[in-house]
Amino acid sequence: MESEYPPATDADGESRFLQLLRTASHRDLDVLARLLMPSIAEHELRQLRIWGDRRRVHLDRATMSVNDLLINTRSGHVTIDEDCFFGHRCMLLTGTHDYRKQGMERLRAVPDSGRDIHVQRGVWMGSGVTVLGPAIIGENAVVAAGSQVRGDVPANTIVAGCPAVPVKTIGDAQT
Repeated sequence: MESEYPPATDADGESRFLQLLRTASHRDLDVLARLLMPSIAEHELRQLRIWGDRRRVHLDRATMSVNDLLINTRSGHVTIDEDCFFGHRCMLLTGTHDYRKQGMERLRAVPDSGRDIHVQRGVWMGSGVTVLGPAIIGENAVVAAGSQVRGDVPANTIVAGCPAVPVKTIGDAQT
């Protein structure tokens, strides 16, 4: 028995939908883009992005969404423990270049290791945080939105600024 639906693709493997899109006017494509953009934007805001070797990212203990976190593993490993959460557009960057070099030599002068980042249990990073490895962000630390972390953050400490500095200890009577 023959199907009542014709094949979804032509002889070249292109779908009827793509064939139809090729004939659409700019106005029709603009309308389609406006219809799709909310879904595309939401999808993008939930995507982990990794620059470098994915095998250097250790999320096996992570229990929460990392949103649109960018992780660079060019010069080290990145580990995220359980109960950590991230605002949007945070970056964990292990890669660096040798500032003493010039031109293309500087571009290629990237260490392969030694700049690991470890985000320990319960850390909260506000939106737009950048962490430059090597760094350990201690348990339950809070990094304020827009901060740049260079080095370690003690456990139970709130840091803020560029560069981030301790502003409060969590658990103090004044908190």
